[in-house]
Amino acid sequence: MAFSILVCIKAVPDLASGGTLAIAGPWIDETVIGWCMNHYDAYALEAALAIKDAATDITVDALSAGPDRVQNTIRRALAMGADTGIHLAMNAVGRLAPATAALSIARFAKTKRYDLILTGAMSEDEMHGITGPMIAAALDLPCAAAAVEISLDVAGRSLTATCEMEGGMAEIVRLPCPALLTVQTGQRIPRYPSLSNTIRSRRQAIERAVPDETANHTPTVDTLRVSFPQQTTSCQFFEGTRIEKADRLLRLFNDNGWLK
Repeated sequence: MAFSILVCIKAVPDLASGGTLAIAGPWIDETVIGWCMNHYDAYALEAALAIKDAATDITVDALSAGPDRVQNTIRRALAMGADTGIHLAMNAVGRLAPATAALSIARFAKTKRYDLILTGAMSEDEMHGITGPMIAAALDLPCAAAAVEISLDVAGRSLTATCEMEGGMAEIVRLPCPALLTVQTGQRIPRYPSLSNTIRSRRQAIERAVPDETANHTPTVDTLRVSFPQQTTSCQFFEGTRIEKADRLLRLFNDNGWLK
């Protein structure tokens, strides 16, 4: 019995690429930084690929919404093992509001009738953690958040998920499929792309879908400005011998009343 999985992945600023984060108008300067797959979405993709490895007749689609730059992230997903890459072309200037992204993804997913949709628990750049649940709400699907383990019953069209909670606790839920899970970082480390999949990813065409953004009646979100956090603390460096530095440190504690 065929079973299809959609994994939603987001391209986020790659600050490890050497670019310097800068502000341009009401948003960051996107021309001076690299882009990479959202860390949490990589875990969601790994969860989907692990399910595919353990069963037969399972397909994994990777979808990313945004401008053309997200295609590199989609090809990364293909190199990791996704069967199909989908670019939901949305040329929004600046940030893409979670409600807008969720509704557009939901409209696309509704035409494909996926059995399971996976997203990361949150995005590294904005950390809202609401896009996945909003997709589930738009599709009227059962949803569980922050899953760290997933067990799929293909024949029974259901799944069991262990979800992370506060205080080191966990919640085990059982959901009928189709369903949506947001995936937390868990025990499975996202796999490194194989050579064969990397070669395939470079040749494989990416499916392009253009959502009807005029049908989006959700309230728009405007970014007024972004700014770097203000520095609120300072530090002092003590030089000299160990005895001299210890004496200065003790004097500093006394002067500020930290020993009282």
